[in-house]
Amino acid sequence: MGNLTEILRVCFSANALVTGIVTIGLISIITYISFVLERKVSVASSFFKKVSINVAEMLLLILMLFIITIVFKSFTGGTEVELGGLLANAELTILFYCLFIFNNRLIVLLNVFLPFLYHPSSDISRIQGPYAWLFVVAYLILIIVIDYLYSHKDVLAISNYRYLSSQVLFGVCWWIFLWIDYKFPLVDIIGMLILFEVYMFIVRVIELKMSMYMHAYNDLENKVNYDALTGVRNRANLNKISKEVFEKYNQSNVPLTVMLFDIDHFKEFNDHYGHDVGDEVLRHVSHIVERELHIDDSKRQLFRYGGEEFVILLRNNDTQRAREIVNRINQTLTAMPLFIQETRLDVTLCFGVTMLRRTDKSFDDTFKRVDNYLYLSKNNGRDEMTIEGKIFQYEKTNVVKI
Repeated sequence: MGNLTEILRVCFSANALVTGIVTIGLISIITYISFVLERKVSVASSFFKKVSINVAEMLLLILMLFIITIVFKSFTGGTEVELGGLLANAELTILFYCLFIFNNRLIVLLNVFLPFLYHPSSDISRIQGPYAWLFVVAYLILIIVIDYLYSHKDVLAISNYRYLSSQVLFGVCWWIFLWIDYKFPLVDIIGMLILFEVYMFIVRVIELKMSMYMHAYNDLENKVNYDALTGVRNRANLNKISKEVFEKYNQSNVPLTVMLFDIDHFKEFNDHYGHDVGDEVLRHVSHIVERELHIDDSKRQLFRYGGEEFVILLRNNDTQRAREIVNRINQTLTAMPLFIQETRLDVTLCFGVTMLRRTDKSFDDTFKRVDNYLYLSKNNGRDEMTIEGKIFQYEKTNVVKI
């Protein structure tokens, strides 16, 4: 009965409550930042960008651990064992959570080597005494848990059972290390381990709730800024971004090129084959253009302006570069026609191209000019481009048609 009372005292002390509140607050911050960073990096991101994000996440983890330590320095009540155990629990909670939520090899390496890095882990005698076997077993289990956390995030995100099992094993392994190093009383070890699981349960609930709200926000943002049919940015997003790029590039020496294109004879696709086929043509064109735009520059942006009209913003690209891109798009469309129900549909585009000028008073001036250039292409027979008022035919190459 006395042991149970001691365990309850450890778990529900004022210091434990303060520790839990601070830890959960830091976890909420980590969750939000992870959501922001996740949106900034993708498989197509550059190596430098991926490394920068990983370093930022690692620094965030170190900062959170530092804040926890500072908070504990302000504690004056409680025994050294209690405060040391609470600090360890808070740190373990943050370590486990960052390992789970970030896809970061630096954090994995930190977790792998940390049992040999903290004080008094540098004392080699800890793994040469009678408990050496226990240390080795716990460490091997910890490595398996860390590897599983890193490689099975999707499974853990939807499986509460596997998530719970992982956190229990993680906590047990670490409290074995702490017991070997500090010889805490067993009753305190049990209390702290229970408290760790309580922290992690609360963290799990918060993480699920925050993820739900953030993904709901992300879905809403996608509906507002992206076209549901083609998946590219929509006109509302163009209106927003066009104001930003105009202010940035209008008085700059860095070029900004605006391209407006139209699918030739699109009405005939709808009238002859039906609107479902027309939708497939829109998707086919937008996917090919999007792919060609991002082959060598991830900053180019494609917008569906309305109907069969699309806008492209080329930052740091002049009209010569735009001409090369248009020719590449045309070559890909020629090489990859659309097949629907064994019917081949050859899709062509006509373009208007212009650069932002210092004399433009707003983006509307630029857009009106590129719109006029597009109509020049249409009126001249389509399947061509007009760049700054001059009409160009597409370059003919030896494209192997399917």
